Order: sequence, then structure tokens, then C-alpha cells
Amino acid sequence: MSSSVLFLSSSVFAQDNDDPSLGWSLHLDVRLRTEYLSDSFRIVAPAKDHLQFSRTVVGALYRASDWSVEVEVQDSRAWGAEALSPIGTDDINTLEPIVAKLSKQWALKDGSEFDLSLGRMTIDYGSRRLLARNKFRNTSNAFQGAHLSYVSPSANAAVFYTLPLQRRPDGLDFDSLREKEFRLDKAGSGERFWGASIDYVVPQSDATLASYMFVSELNDEPGRPVADRELTTLGARFVWTDGALDAELEAAYQWGESRASVFSTPDEVLDHRAWFTHMHLGMELWPGLNLRLAYDQATGDRDPFDGRNERFDRLYGARAFELGPSGIFGAAVRSNLRAPAVRAWWQSSENQAWLLSHRWLSLDSPRDFFVTGGRRDFTGASGRKIGGQWELRWRWTPNNTSLVVALGAAYLNKGEYFAGAPGALLNPAASTDSQYLFTQIGWSY
Repeated sequence: MSSSVLFLSSSVFAQDNDDPSLGWSLHLDVRLRTEYLSDSFRIVAPAKDHLQFSRTVVGALYRASDWSVEVEVQDSRAWGAEALSPIGTDDINTLEPIVAKLSKQWALKDGSEFDLSLGRMTIDYGSRRLLARNKFRNTSNAFQGAHLSYVSPSANAAVFYTLPLQRRPDGLDFDSLREKEFRLDKAGSGERFWGASIDYVVPQSDATLASYMFVSELNDEPGRPVADRELTTLGARFVWTDGALDAELEAAYQWGESRASVFSTPDEVLDHRAWFTHMHLGMELWPGLNLRLAYDQATGDRDPFDGRNERFDRLYGARAFELGPSGIFGAAVRSNLRAPAVRAWWQSSENQAWLLSHRWLSLDSPRDFFVTGGRRDFTGASGRKIGGQWELRWRWTPNNTSLVVALGAAYLNKGEYFAGAPGALLNPAASTDSQYLFTQIGWSY
């Protein structure tokens, strides 16, 4: 369940009275959220954190018979951060044109269609676990390049080549970031992302088979040190529904070369071999109430000194819809993770919905980083168990309005990992459980 506001558009001018989809349309999306976190699981964090966030998206689309032009500007801001708050470019990115593209469509006689887009764009693919336009997060992944898609009744396919936008100012200029200074994001040659996908609808069934390949290249640029990588990710997904039951299985294998950190030298290149998987089974217990059992695993680096890296790179995916709130919380991420879960979703009325979930979080490799906590015990003596994560969300859409109101809470019952271990300097003891709350209101036109 996503707590983002609904995305609506309003026709402003019509080019052809017989086809209202042609011509100009405008949309506006405004969201305000406040977040509170106490007793963080991070190695460096304030005892209590209370921030306010805003996100405004203004967009315009002009559509002719077989081509279109689209522009979207997103303004993301945050206030109230303590000195050690974990804010960054995930939270702040002022007045950024995340979409500025020209598209051309070709309709075929069999009802299928090709669509070519050039320019700046956001991309959602499949489950959104590895490539997504972010919804809960205050800023969005955006790319500059070309995207060609094919849509037919039985299959969808796409190929793309892009330069991911590097959000500016970044964490290396933290004062400018906190002051919410405007700088246009940069598409640098040091970061490239390209790939292809195909989704096939199984005839006479409610099942879809999909496969994809993504290639990610990241290299240092002047003033921007990064952990270099050249990774290929090959994955497949199966989605099935049958009445009150639904199931999904997704798995991806990742290989190439990577460096352990931004401080690694050019000679310290690691052989990269990693994988992740997601599986779930859902059942509708009665109309409006769905129960889901799920399991997620993403590998971690087994041995920090063996010249290999088994830590799965999560690429440009989203996580809040499945692994719990991100923002200043975000305990779970698809990297060095094992996470069985049980989740209940309840549509209590036409305009209200509830989510309750529990995840058992642990490290796939106890010698690798607890990624979002910035913690690591090289010996593995601290164990695997991060703890139990509870999540509760409520969403309300008042009748006859464009408002969406959401409330949410998360609780991390810290496990044995946070007791620390002798000699684990990067994993000091932190036994008090983490508590997180958010309130949110959004309006769209």
C-alpha cells in the first residue's frame, strides 16, 4: 500500500472536440508530511528526530494524434532536521524538472503500439523493486535518455538507455542541501543505466511471466567519489491470481565488478556475485480483507577479506510499499536481508483502508553491513537478528474531494544484533527500541 496521493489530471484545452485526450492537460500534486523517530537503529543519529516535508509536482502535457510533449517539475523540501538527522537527496531536491520529454507513438493494425520517448523521464517497471518512480520517498529517481516500449494484448516489451540524474546539491555539500539551494540535477557520463524487459500474459489465465536485464555502471567523477560498479542484473517474475488467491515469485542474479566503498583504490576491485528473491501468497479472507505471507532475501557479503562482494545492489527500486516506511525510518532494504512477513490489508469502507504487517528482520551475512544502520561487525559475533518490525497505516480519501489523508507508525523491537559484541567498534550497543510516526495530507488537481 502506498501512502502517496492520487495522481490526477485535468483537461484544460482540447485540440479536437471528438477526442478529449488530445490537446493540453495540466496537473498539480501537493503533499505535506511530518515524521518522528526516537531511538534510531543508526550508528550515528539524534536521540529524537522530528522533521517536516513538502513535495509539490506541477506538470503539463500536450498530446497530438501520434506524438506528445510532457514536462513535470518536482519541488521537494525538508525542515527541522537535527545536526545528525539522516537527511539527504532522498528528502531534498528543489525545483527539479524530473520529466521533460518528447514522445512518438506508432499504432499497428493488430492493436499493438510502439512508443518512443526522448529526454528526461521517470520509469516504473514491473514490481518496482529494482526500477521505480518513488512514491513515499520525498524525491524521485529520474533519468535522461531514450525509452522504447511495445504494448500488445499478449505482451509488453521495452528497451532503454539512460544516464541517471545525479541530485544536486548532494551530501558532499551538506550545508547547501540543508539550506535547500537550487541546483539543476546533472546527468553525468560516470553513471549509466540501460536494459530491456518483456512481460508475457499467459493465454486463458490470470498469470504473467516476465524477464528483464539491467546494466548499471557507476564511476568516479571530479568532486563525486563513489563506490564504482559495473553490474548486470538478470531477473524473472511470475504473477498469478485465481479468485481469492494471488501469488508472486521474483528472483534476480547480479554479477560484474564492484568496489567495497568510496575509499577503495582502483586496484581493490571485487568480483561481484549476488542475488535477491521475493515470494508471497495472498488470500482474500472475505471481501475487503486480504492476508499475505511473504519472504524477501537479498544476499550480503560473506567475507570482507576474500576479494569477492556478495552484497546485492538494489539499483533504482522502491521499498516503502513492501518493506516499511522509508523517510527517516527505513530499517529494511533489499541488501543483506532476510525478512519473512505476514501482512493484513483491510478496505474498511469505500474511502478508508488499513495495513498491519510484521516482519522478522535479520542479516543475510552477519559479517556485512546492516546497510541502513551504517553498522558492521567484521567478526559476525553480533549475530544476525535485527529484530521484529511492526507497521500500521491508515488512509482516508474524503468523499467528493481530491484529498488523501494518511497516518502511519512503525516499531522496531531490536534484536540481539544491537547488544553489540566485544571488539565490534562499528556496532555499539543500542538496546532501546525504535519508534516511528508519520502524518500526511495530500491534494491533487
